[in-house]
Amino acid sequence: MKKQLFGILAFIVSVTLLISLVSCSSKPGGSVDDDAPLVRDDSTGSTSAPENNAGNVPDFSAIMAGNGGTDTVWGLQDPAARQQIIDAAKADGFDVSFGADGSMTVKDKDGTVFVQSTDGTWTMQGKDGQAAQLGGDWPDNEFTRLVPKPGFKLAVVSISDDEFSAAFQSVAVDQIKAYTEQVKARGFTVDAEEEDQNVYGGVFYTYSAYNADGYRIEVSYASGTAGITINK
Repeated sequence: MKKQLFGILAFIVSVTLLISLVSCSSKPGGSVDDDAPLVRDDSTGSTSAPENNAGNVPDFSAIMAGNGGTDTVWGLQDPAARQQIIDAAKADGFDVSFGADGSMTVKDKDGTVFVQSTDGTWTMQGKDGQAAQLGGDWPDNEFTRLVPKPGFKLAVVSISDDEFSAAFQSVAVDQIKAYTEQVKARGFTVDAEEEDQNVYGGVFYTYSAYNADGYRIEVSYASGTAGITINK
């Protein structure tokens, strides 16, 4: 499942990079001009031209990883830019449409649907029921209702019929351990296993256990990277 999670993340990033590079390919390097793509500032809700970065192409790998204060929202581009995105995506086998609310929907050849909302959050829905979310708010589903809502910045989520996984950013090991105590208080104490190691200067922590209904959780931390997985 971890391979699927990172595969989904890589695919979303690759689609975003493809569209972004196509829509910005006609922009020359150097200073920002009036035709540069708009960038939404999450702190103010305003839009502005992006800072100069390798020919006016924002650092999408950082943005899609949740770093930086802005996300390019393609549905907020002007009509000409949106049409350019639609045409370029069609040539590469993608069906792109824009909602009246400023969202963008991308349909892949295999029926997978990607949606970018106006806050920059990406979601994916596959034909097999597999779903993913990049950034955004903590989702509400049968798995997340079993545990306390974590106060960490969400990087990526993967959801299937029998498993939920979430990865977090900028989390300290003490915060993960404190969250684990909250998880225990929710009943995840059956057949519990806990490891806390310091190997070659790196901190590694895991906690796994079942609850009375047979759900299993694993909370993990490895040198700044943290996440949880819940299985039926």
